[in-house]
Amino acid sequence: MVDPTQSPPRARQLLDALAYAVAVAGVVFALGIVVSFSLGSNLVGVKYFLFLVGMLLFGYSTFLMLPDPPWDIEKTGDGDIEIIKNKQRGEVIGSRDETRFQAAVQRIPPLPSYSIPPEQRLSPATKLFVASMAVLAASFIMETMFGVGM
Repeated sequence: MVDPTQSPPRARQLLDALAYAVAVAGVVFALGIVVSFSLGSNLVGVKYFLFLVGMLLFGYSTFLMLPDPPWDIEKTGDGDIEIIKNKQRGEVIGSRDETRFQAAVQRIPPLPSYSIPPEQRLSPATKLFVASMAVLAASFIMETMFGVGM
């Protein structure tokens, strides 16, 4: 019998990121239905809502992935410019907190069998980037495969 905890860590990270992306896309889709139908629209409104939120998530996750600048500039009292080398403020391994949403995602099958500790998962920014791609893909599929808004 195969022990699921012995699977390669990259495969488990990928499974975790994909489950997170599907969960985010599902939540955004459900929210899009509520918003669109409450405003008197139909599935075309849901498609546009998915596109808009997907682009916002894409931009936000890209911003979160930007590295820290290697230096900072300060003006001294006499008007000179002083360059200060920044220390890396990256997170220390083991410091990632698990949000309630991530804890709920961890209960979606098959993740309970293949779960990994928060410090071994992909970064939240990376998972949000993958989720933005899933939300944009849902909008694209609604238009191309199901003909919504054509």
